[in-house]
Amino acid sequence: MSRVRVLLYGAAALALATLCSPDAIRSALAATASALVEATPFLVAGIAAAHLLRRRAIVEHLGCGCGAGPSARSIPAAAATWLTFGPAIAIARYAAALASAAILNRARARRNACQRGAPHLLGELAAVLPAAALAGAALQFAAGFDLARLPAIAAAGAGAAFGFAASPCGLGAVALAGALRVQSPLTAAAFLCVAGIADLRALRRAPHAAFGHDAFAYALLAAALGIVAWRRGASLVHPALSIPLACSAIAALLAAATRPRAACAAARFAPSVMLAGALLGAPPPQYRATATTLTDLFAGERLTFDGALARDAGSSAVVRYAITCCRADAAPVAVALDRSPPYPNGTWLRVDGRVESRGGRLRLVATSVARIPAPDDPFLYR
Repeated sequence: MSRVRVLLYGAAALALATLCSPDAIRSALAATASALVEATPFLVAGIAAAHLLRRRAIVEHLGCGCGAGPSARSIPAAAATWLTFGPAIAIARYAAALASAAILNRARARRNACQRGAPHLLGELAAVLPAAALAGAALQFAAGFDLARLPAIAAAGAGAAFGFAASPCGLGAVALAGALRVQSPLTAAAFLCVAGIADLRALRRAPHAAFGHDAFAYALLAAALGIVAWRRGASLVHPALSIPLACSAIAALLAAATRPRAACAAARFAPSVMLAGALLGAPPPQYRATATTLTDLFAGERLTFDGALARDAGSSAVVRYAITCCRADAAPVAVALDRSPPYPNGTWLRVDGRVESRGGRLRLVATSVARIPAPDDPFLYR
C-alpha cells in the first residue's frame, strides 16, 4: 500500500511539474504546507482531549474542522455559515455532516477499521496529507478558470469537484464558498453540498496502528512549526495561530526527545512538506480582475483600499486575498474600478474614492490613485 501511495504522489508531482510554472509549483507546495500547519494545533488539542476525555467526537464539534471526519460538524463553522448564507443552509449542512459521520463510522466499524492504537500526531498528519496535497494542486488549476463563463452543469460539477479535492476545514469552506458565490452561485452551492460533508477529509481512512512514531519526523515537525510561529504565520496561516503553533512545536520537540530509537520513514512525508513550505516561503498569489467581493459595500460609501492591479477582458480591479485559517482557504477580495489606472498589471495601488452603481454592479470611482510598495505580507486576515 505504501508503494502505491508513493507512486501516486510521484505521478501527481510529475504532472504538476509538467503542467505548471515554478511559481505555481511553489504556490501549490505552500498551500499544502499551510493546510497541514493549520491542522496541527487542532490535532494536538484533539489528541490530548481524546486521551483525557476518552470522547474524541466532542473535539470535532468544537474546533474549526481541521481534524478527522466531516469538517462541517464544526460548530464555529456552522455559525459562520449561518452569518454568511443564512440559518437554513447552516442547519442543513450541519445535519448532513452529522449524518455523513454516522454512516462513515458504521462503515468503518464493519471493516473493523477501529483496530488501531491510540491516535498520535504523525499518524493524523499522514492521513491529512493526501487531501492537503490535492487542495494545493486544485487551487492552482482553479485559478485559471472563469466560473461565470461555464455552462450550468459544468459550473456545478466544478464546484463539487473542488469541494471534494480541496477538503478545506469547516471555516475555510465557508470563506471559499463566499468567494465562489460572487462568480457563480451554482458553483458555490455545489461546493457547499460536498465540502465538509463528503470530501476527502471526511472519507479518508484512519491511520493504522502499524503507523509508528519517528523521532526524526517529530524533529522536522518541531522545526517547521517553530519557523512558522516565529514568522507570525509566514503568509501560510493566520497570525493568530502563532502561539498555538509554538506550543505544538514544543510538544513535537518533547516527542522527538522521548522517542530516540523510534523509526518510521512514512511518518516523515508530512513534516518534510511542512518544513519545505516554511523554508521556501509562500509566493504572492496571482491576481486577476473579478466582480466586487466586498459584500458589505453600498453605493455612496467612501472607501480606501490597497491591492494589486488586475485587468481582465476590459475590466480592472484592485485585488487582495483574505485568509480565514490558512493559505489553502485564501479567497479573493476585489474592488472593481470604474476605469483602469495607467499602471502595469500587478502594481500595488492605494485607491481612494466613492462606491457607485454602474450597470447594476458596484464600482469604485477613484478620486486618488497612488502607487505603493508591495507589502511584506500580501494577505488580509479575517
